[in-house]
Amino acid sequence: MTFGGANLSFGIGRRLALALAVLVAASACTPALDAKSLRHDGVVERMSVAAPAVARSGGPSCGTSRLAAGTKGGSAGFTPKVGPGDNLKFNIFGEEGMSDLTARVDDAGFVQLPIVELVRVGGKTTRDIQADLKQAYGPHMINPWVTVELIAAESAPLYFLGEFREPGVRYMKGRTNVVEAVALAGGLSGDAYLPGARLLRDDRICTVDLNALLRNGAFDQNVWMKPRDVIFAPRKEDMSVYVLGAVGRAQAVPFGANGRTLLQALTEAGGPEAGKALLREIRIIRTASPTQGELIVVDATRMLTGRGLDFPLEPGDVVFVPRSVLGDWNVAIGEILPSLQLIGGVLTPITLIESLNNN
Repeated sequence: MTFGGANLSFGIGRRLALALAVLVAASACTPALDAKSLRHDGVVERMSVAAPAVARSGGPSCGTSRLAAGTKGGSAGFTPKVGPGDNLKFNIFGEEGMSDLTARVDDAGFVQLPIVELVRVGGKTTRDIQADLKQAYGPHMINPWVTVELIAAESAPLYFLGEFREPGVRYMKGRTNVVEAVALAGGLSGDAYLPGARLLRDDRICTVDLNALLRNGAFDQNVWMKPRDVIFAPRKEDMSVYVLGAVGRAQAVPFGANGRTLLQALTEAGGPEAGKALLREIRIIRTASPTQGELIVVDATRMLTGRGLDFPLEPGDVVFVPRSVLGDWNVAIGEILPSLQLIGGVLTPITLIESLNNN
């Protein structure tokens, strides 16, 4: 099987895959084991992690700017400037036929007005345009009084994908933060899975924790938006878990409405490679946001022998089955990242993994 042009074919351990399938199917009808006899979910190691401070501040790739406490405007973020597709209204008071003039900015950034004809407005604020027009009309009128109003801004789009009440394209008319942007799309629907929500800028996942902001009121995450930013809010069942390493078919496995367990995900990926997969040290990377997550080591042999409960996965989990003992997590991440980049989508925790790997 190939992903992104790279061959990821693996030999399938048929008997072990069949055993996994049978165990997963049987788990729904077998009585619960005595908790005292189990190592909970087969977890060997579990630790919380956070990306380095440079990533949390936005990083060089996204350039996200946080709002200073209590600010309503500020110099950070988007300063509204006129661009192609915008509609402007002009008033040159005191002159007959020169009130409530409307004009659409053309692709070259010009509008056409009486007397002065073509006027360049692209890349300027309405205040700049007003000053330019006052000067342009000066030779034709005595102390002209000019006003300029942006009545339809279409040069600064924001894109809302997924579980918004009104998904689609909205337009910035001025400085806009994340909370204000979400309001433009009517807010989130009840099906939105906030831990999976992401802010994308210039084809990069920004290190902004939308779940912490919108659910927990972490207003340090309420960053300024920029034109062409994308906010994506998925449904939980539409997300995936990513199974990599010594398995039959490395792939993204749909999470589904009922969720996934570790053994189910391994079965969907063709089962572990017979005689090669190190099942007692399966690595799982779990993210709550692009900068917060958990690193988990699970002993799946305990589950296969009935000594441990199947391990429940969360949307976006990365499951890596090693072929040999990996040692520390830096080594594990070094092996995981190349394959994850080949099959990963927008919700994979590559931002967190890269920052941890570079720390």
